[in-house]
Amino acid sequence: MIDVRIHSSRHLETKITYPIPENKEYERDLHYYLFTPAQLHVSSEFISDEAMLRKFQTHARYSSPEITLDELLDRQNQTSPLNVLQQYVDTRMASGQGDVADTIFINELQTFGNSMRHESGVMLAECKAMTAEQRIADLTRMLEAWCHEIAEILSRFRKMLELMRVHYPTGNHIVTAFEWADEAVSLIVENTSLEMYLSLESLFSKIQESAYELLRLSRWELSYRREQKYASVVSRNNKYSSEAVAYRSGVLKKWTQSVLYLTPIQSKAPQRVSNVLAGTAAAIAMTFATLAAIFAEAFFIRNSMQWSLLVIFAYVFKDRIKEGLRLFFSRVVPRLIADQISSFVSPRTGKKLSKAKILIDITKATKVPQKIQDIRRQGSNPFQDMLPIEDVVHYTRYVRIYKTEKSKIVGPWINAMTVITRIRIDDWLKEMDDPSDVMYQAGAADGDFEQQNTERVYHMHLVLEESSKKDNSSVFWHYCVILNKKGIVRLEKISGT
Repeated sequence: MIDVRIHSSRHLETKITYPIPENKEYERDLHYYLFTPAQLHVSSEFISDEAMLRKFQTHARYSSPEITLDELLDRQNQTSPLNVLQQYVDTRMASGQGDVADTIFINELQTFGNSMRHESGVMLAECKAMTAEQRIADLTRMLEAWCHEIAEILSRFRKMLELMRVHYPTGNHIVTAFEWADEAVSLIVENTSLEMYLSLESLFSKIQESAYELLRLSRWELSYRREQKYASVVSRNNKYSSEAVAYRSGVLKKWTQSVLYLTPIQSKAPQRVSNVLAGTAAAIAMTFATLAAIFAEAFFIRNSMQWSLLVIFAYVFKDRIKEGLRLFFSRVVPRLIADQISSFVSPRTGKKLSKAKILIDITKATKVPQKIQDIRRQGSNPFQDMLPIEDVVHYTRYVRIYKTEKSKIVGPWINAMTVITRIRIDDWLKEMDDPSDVMYQAGAADGDFEQQNTERVYHMHLVLEESSKKDNSSVFWHYCVILNKKGIVRLEKISGT
């Protein structure tokens, strides 16, 4: 499943999750087709393949730990971050130093924060779904369980924090990591509880007590952080306090998620292959030019008109031969000759998790596969073929996911990786017309007209295809990206199969 969203006014983001296999590796092919209006000049005449490739930035991380609150609280669950942290703390208390490396200790604190963030997001989505469906009884039980379990989780974790503060009265980076995790989780609980409370506005009369319990929980966490003198509390005496809190919240989120980040490695193979091909093409082209020169020497008088024309002809076609060979190889063996090859490696084990071969091609709408053309026409102008031919950016990722055995000690919750690709579109906005038009609309009274200012927009269509040759399967998604000169206005899903 591919998730497409707006990352910013100048960036489009796609997110896809790949399960990490334990037994057998597998492959997936992912194709991006971006159809842009001809007047934007997103074509090979104006943009090189190398420049276009830089507009696609990809990074990856482990998928967030999917650990429910019940699993976190289960004292028999050996993979629960709460239980693992308790064992680490007990070891420190007993031996003074402990057998667990500080890095592993801190990583488990980050895992706890990520678990809480993921589960909070799930609970918020379920709350909104139940609210929309008026499932009062189920909603009440869920809210009561949420408040009770959150209180117990925070109580157990904060007892460990106090023990660590006693053990390290002058503080150290382990205590600091505990405090950062505590502050991050407090923010998550406060914001989630408040969002759940606000989503229940239409049902206050039916679940008043449960709703107020969420509000009390949210206020308590704010009061707790103020008491602990954490930085994520707005101060009325500082006009930049809100900005500082927003920055602090972002730092805490990045810190907790850093344990999920995967290490990217760029291969130099494409550059080496390109150099070999360039050398081969140059050799073939030079051979042609040399043979032409020998032929001219044998049959024509040196410096004669015929001799000069043949030599000039040979050198004119030398560069064309070189470029033609490069295009030929790229079309015949696209999986062997890639524009970019990258791998993602586990930062803990050093093992390669995936490998991707990337190709970029800027072409015309009439040259893409017929199936893609048909999907592009869905919900579109029936006279599309009469308009100037659209330019298409075709970005391809041939992905191989390697099998990886899960560790019972380090990251037992790891079961998938998420690959995020951001597409930068800011350069394409320069060719757009001014963002506003003046329109007139007839008013209620006769002869009365109303002037309305409206923004001029452009439509960019994104067609995605995920396929597996081994399984002989393909899945397609079609989105329309509405743009104006300021950036992305909105995203509309046309279809998905």
